This record gives sequence, C-alpha cells and structure tokens, in this order.
Amino acid sequence: MLKQRIMTGLVLITLVFAGVIFLPTPLFALFSMMFIVGLGAWEWAGLTGCYLPEKRMMGTLMILMASVPLVFLPLPTMSVLWVSVPIWTAVLLALWIYPKNAGMYKKYSLVMRILGIFVLLPAWFALFKLHQMDPRYVLYLITLVALADTAAYFTGRKWGVTKLAPHLSPGKTREGMSGAVLVTAAWATLATMWLPVPADKSIHFMILSMFVVLMSVAGDLFESLLKREAGVKDSGQILPGHGGILDRVDSLLAAAPIFALGLLWLA
Repeated sequence: MLKQRIMTGLVLITLVFAGVIFLPTPLFALFSMMFIVGLGAWEWAGLTGCYLPEKRMMGTLMILMASVPLVFLPLPTMSVLWVSVPIWTAVLLALWIYPKNAGMYKKYSLVMRILGIFVLLPAWFALFKLHQMDPRYVLYLITLVALADTAAYFTGRKWGVTKLAPHLSPGKTREGMSGAVLVTAAWATLATMWLPVPADKSIHFMILSMFVVLMSVAGDLFESLLKREAGVKDSGQILPGHGGILDRVDSLLAAAPIFALGLLWLA
C-alpha cells in the first residue's frame, strides 16, 4: 500500500509540475478544468448523496457547463473570485459549530450539491488566472500548501497535544498548525526572491501566504466533514493509494481563490 501510494504520488507530482511549466495557459485551463471541475464534481455529487451514475453525470455536466462562461466571457476576475469569500466564511462557521449541526447536510443534500459549483469553480478559475499571471504563482501555491501540510503533520506528531478539530480530523493539532505557519513564513520569504513580488510588498506577501495556509486547512476539514456525513473514508478511488481527486485538492479549493484575490489586491 505504501509503495503504491509513493508511486502514485511521484506520477502526480511529475504530471502536475510538467503541466504547470510546459502547458500554455489555455491548455492548462482545459486540463485543470477536467480534473478539478469534472472529476471533482463527480466525487462531490457522490459525497452529497447523489449515487446513481446518471444523476452524478448530470451534476458533473452542469458544473462543467457553468465553467464555460468563465473562459470565454470577459467576466471581472475579482467579481468571480469574491464569490469565495461568503462561501468560505459560511464553511468556517459550519466547521466551528460541528458536530452540533451533524446530519443537517443530508437533509439539505440538494443545497450541498449546488454548493459544489461555488467551491469548485472559483478554485479552478483562480488557478487559471494565476497561471495567466505567471505559472510560478501556481507552483508556489501548490508547494506552499504541500509544505504546510507536511510541517503540520511532523510538528503535530512531535509536539501535538491540543486537538484542532477532534470531531472531523483527530490527527490535526494546534501545535501542528503553528509549525505549518512557521514553515509558511520561511517559504514565503524565500519565494519572494524568484517570484515577481515587489520589494515593498514582501511583508504583505508573507502575511497573505500564512492566511492562505490557514484557509487551506479549512478546505481540508470541510472535505473531511463531507466524507464523515457520507460515511466514507475517501472521496473516490481514482488515485491508487490516495483516494479521489478531492482528497488531493481539498486544501487548494479554499487556498487558490484567496491567494489569487490577495495577489490582485497587492498588485
């Protein structure tokens, strides 16, 4: 199992980095749409109680069709990304009061399915716009989230005592989060040397990066909430040893739009 997980991880890392670096933005937008929006929507439908293949396909096509205007119509980038702010504010509230509101998501499964549009589309659109600005921003965001997750894991194992969200992810601790934030600050400092960040905005960029990491944890926990409500361990089985697409991009769903918004504000 571990060998399978490592092999899948290496293939994923190679494909993602090659795609970000070598694909022109239109092709990057297309492929990332198929994975994040297409496959992500398929798994989202399953997590929100849509089990019949025909209904899941209809839900997937609905979200894919909703992404088309974001590519071909001159919609204001900031307006599309700002949709994420009230959505993730509501998610933070839902995480805060869980498990008092457990079971509510099954009762309002249709609302949860529609919510997928406002979670998946802005995340994909943010990656598309970041690649359009500079592919290095996409690479930075991916490595930022990955490093923070790794730092949180090892710091939590070594010094973790206080649980962050015991009802959703028992392994996460506040001490682990502290380690993630420290690593974030260090990586953001180094990144300003190769990213097109103005010198007078370096501190702002570091603060933005740390906030993005905190939001990435919200994305991770929200997917854990959906899986717990659905009674499943993974969002899917498409990635051997890793589960589904949502299991791999859950942190980016919250991090990407916030990071893109922050960069536009800095600019």
